[in-house]
Amino acid sequence: MVSEKFMFSDNSEEYANIPLKIEEFVEFAGLAPDRARIMSLLSEEMIGMFRAILPDFSADIWAERDGKTYEITASVNAVITTKDRDNLLKATDGKNAALRSGILGKMGEMIINWAIELNDNPVSPISYADMEMGMGMGMNNAFDEWSMRTYLDATTYKKDDAVLTDDGLERSIIVKLADDCKMSVKSGSVRMTVSKTF
Repeated sequence: MVSEKFMFSDNSEEYANIPLKIEEFVEFAGLAPDRARIMSLLSEEMIGMFRAILPDFSADIWAERDGKTYEITASVNAVITTKDRDNLLKATDGKNAALRSGILGKMGEMIINWAIELNDNPVSPISYADMEMGMGMGMNNAFDEWSMRTYLDATTYKKDDAVLTDDGLERSIIVKLADDCKMSVKSGSVRMTVSKTF
């Protein structure tokens, strides 16, 4: 069961109502209201991440149900340069600063770098994130997909609350509530899929 696709971009206000639409869909698909709210919060953080780190983009986001598993997927097309990347990653204030630490920060940097690679060469294999950002744990052999769950299972983050705090994980709704967050490049777009099984 798949919802309609909702569009949003860096310079529009369509995003504001999307979490509610996601919540209404998953509730219609069978989730209790309190669980549907979790999916709404996950979609809100996904949208906020893209809006915070990408200066020029358009995106589709949708939800789907497969048995007891619910997913939210965002497919993003961005126009970004190396100079944009450097400015974004050096940001020390405002909304960009919140994305510079922890798993959320690593995911944000990956989105930026993958978007640049797609701008430069839409058909090239995506390996920049793995080589430059230490994200090897969680990447598959083709270097075209990263899994938050695989990454966390391969580290000590989940075992040590002090590390969780130091790494900024407590600030991420996705890390706290989702079962997994997979990032990949499909059909020339950066794609993020957050999943939760109830």
